[in-house]
Amino acid sequence: MLKVLLVDDEAPILNNLNRVLPWQEMGMEVVGMARSGMDALRIAEEKQPDLVLCDIRMPVMDGLTFIGKLREMGLDSEVLLLTGYQEFDYAREAIRLGVKEYICKPIHYEELGNKVREIGAKIRSKQFKNKLYNSIPIFQEIPEGEDDSGKKTPDQLMNQAAKYITEHLHSDIGIEEVANKIGISGSYFCLLFKNRFAMTFVEYVTLQRIEAAKFMLTNSDKSITMIGSGVGYQERRYFTKVFQKQTGMSPKEYRDRCRTEVQ
Repeated sequence: MLKVLLVDDEAPILNNLNRVLPWQEMGMEVVGMARSGMDALRIAEEKQPDLVLCDIRMPVMDGLTFIGKLREMGLDSEVLLLTGYQEFDYAREAIRLGVKEYICKPIHYEELGNKVREIGAKIRSKQFKNKLYNSIPIFQEIPEGEDDSGKKTPDQLMNQAAKYITEHLHSDIGIEEVANKIGISGSYFCLLFKNRFAMTFVEYVTLQRIEAAKFMLTNSDKSITMIGSGVGYQERRYFTKVFQKQTGMSPKEYRDRCRTEVQ
């Protein structure tokens, strides 16, 4: 059973999240409910949840601050953000913290259930890949002049790479740039990257850019051209082409559909 933590400062929403969704049927168990980021951190440290459903706006410690603390604790729980915010900075920060999934308030529980099932499948797939990956010994290249006491694990290197990519989605980034940034060769970078993410560098960057664009299309009123530019596509026509290939619809169609679902 996957472990789930529910976080929302509104008691009715929190209770509905716990009661309405068929958690056991989905192979999940709610191991904790919290009405503040501080309470959620204490529960997360004890229960080590696989999935966190978290409101973005809470008193004392908001959702993004909570997620940041969660990452500082070393927990890589998948996060489904419950959001009504419409600011690009929140989208950028959420993506930097590894949040790729979100549901707009007011919550439509059928849509939420479908999203949770989808995330559950991704978590189980990731867990399987990690077991397979960790069973294969991979040794890091040691730069000249550095002894093995200073080496980083493949996971640490790829976490560093993923962070750099997220922070530079707006620019034209390439394999050599990221590899140099984390201090390994391009060929070794490609090997580690494919083992960790099960996709090529270009596929991963494209996926992250489209996820960022989807978040902004849903949660901001910025123009499609500005959103495309913000995730590294300076030409609207090319942005639309890539977005349509990844999602099956144009940015405008995606935005219109999301707004229709919220109404």
